[in-house]
Amino acid sequence: MKKINKFSLSMMLTIFLLFGCTDKFEEFKADNVSLTKDDVSAKFFFTNTQTNLWMPATWAYLFTHSMYGPAYGGYSSYGYKNSWEYPDVLFNESRSWGASALTWNTYSNYFLAIDGFLRLVKSDGLLPNELMEAVGIIMKQTYYSTFTDLFGEVPYSQVGQEGVLTPVFDEQKDIYKGIITNLDLAMATIGSETSTGVAQSVDDLGEFDILFGGDLQKWKAFANGMKLRVALRAKGAPGEDFADAAITAALAAPLPAADVQIIKDLTVNWAVAAREGDFTKYNGSWKMASDRFVNLLRDNDDPRMPQMLDPIPGGAVTFGLYNDNKAMVDYILDSTLSRAAVPFTKAESGDDLIVTIDPGTYYVGMPMRMVDIAKVHLDPGLFSRPGRRTEGSDDIGMEDPQMIMSLAEVNFMKAEAALLGFGGDAQASLQAGITASFNQWGVSDNGYLTSDLATLSGSVEEQLQQLGTQAWIAYFMNDYQGFAIARDFNLAGITDPIPDDATLFNHTNEMGRVYPGRIKYGQPAYDLNGANVSTAVGRQGPDHAGTQLWFAKGSKN
Repeated sequence: MKKINKFSLSMMLTIFLLFGCTDKFEEFKADNVSLTKDDVSAKFFFTNTQTNLWMPATWAYLFTHSMYGPAYGGYSSYGYKNSWEYPDVLFNESRSWGASALTWNTYSNYFLAIDGFLRLVKSDGLLPNELMEAVGIIMKQTYYSTFTDLFGEVPYSQVGQEGVLTPVFDEQKDIYKGIITNLDLAMATIGSETSTGVAQSVDDLGEFDILFGGDLQKWKAFANGMKLRVALRAKGAPGEDFADAAITAALAAPLPAADVQIIKDLTVNWAVAAREGDFTKYNGSWKMASDRFVNLLRDNDDPRMPQMLDPIPGGAVTFGLYNDNKAMVDYILDSTLSRAAVPFTKAESGDDLIVTIDPGTYYVGMPMRMVDIAKVHLDPGLFSRPGRRTEGSDDIGMEDPQMIMSLAEVNFMKAEAALLGFGGDAQASLQAGITASFNQWGVSDNGYLTSDLATLSGSVEEQLQQLGTQAWIAYFMNDYQGFAIARDFNLAGITDPIPDDATLFNHTNEMGRVYPGRIKYGQPAYDLNGANVSTAVGRQGPDHAGTQLWFAKGSKN
């Protein structure tokens, strides 16, 4: 067997160390001189490629998924006590910081994680393996589907091409088509194969694959699920000419039969909180559940609510300088406590107002996008936070996995397809989706499944609203997918404009009163590829959060 030269060996070991070590390192022979290609596999780099894609322990990821993602998804609201995130969650973000720059950096850098692996396993790579390459292509398309759903036009077709330093930004329609094409190619490559190598061989992914344990048929089903997600999202968008065929083909092939998830078994502390879920311990006291999310759960007696949310702390809440801000304080009390039917007492003490509430009993959400002066009155004692199991914490283990595609989503997609005329039982799939979400959160049905919210009725448009609302609830903890669902279905009650009262709510940004349509490009995009950013903006629309993306511009009917 041909020996690996010293340069190649050094290169592989360097890559290995960069991607991270595993407990399989001892499998390498002690005598490096005798190491051959039969002893080395790309699988040794695969685990860290997966975690770098879906659970990278980086500041950008922490901020993106802990702070900004839930706000854009409509699940949380900020504003408490002059927190420095406040401008961003009003969607007045700067291109150089906050959601724009950090989310752009997070997603644009994902390519580096997957590109290293793909270069290794491609036909002319150091460790060619077409089946591993197919798996890598599936991961890459999964990442790109979220990247484009956040920003719209992004670099796609020229990314990774030799010598291309400033890749063009592709139109979203073309990115969607490209994702489906590449998923089809990957699935065709896998065919009927079940593993990337002969069992027990060095090329068998096995336990190095933390999603599917090396089972290629599960990878194929996941790719088909991604194909269905993208095709359904495109359905009804202007000029789409591929969705129907893709939906039909996806429904005719196996879809994921269980949650696609990464079980987190890492140490829980603030430094790796980004790996521990979309809501982290970091600055958790500043983040409150939004009134739109809380109202939907509470008003419909949703059994998931105690798992998803904590009740308000309550007790004695003091509003300082009450006489100077009576209208603001009274509005906050009326729109929160009174709306939630929370009994409370009020007592003035000098210039202060003391509101007393039974502690740990009621669920109340924080209004979104209130004006700057409101911040000092948004006391954390008034509002629910995301529940304890949704956070990384030093004193509790993170129980919930990193969800990539839930069984609930698979069933909701089947229901959507049925409503759009592709066959199947929409009501049965809706019920199966809700039940899967209940199972994910460990709760039992309390009659919810027989409620109006879980029973399709009315026009197709009205039924799609019901379905979309259930999907949005289930996407909690997967915030950017929830953000896409809210825009795709234009969900009433979720994407409604904020109240037309500029004394209480912020209308001063580029969006006005509307729900955000996208995240603006971060400054790094302008610094590194400014000409192509400008071209994309010229086609897509102004570079601010109010611009609606292609996939959300059409009717699904």
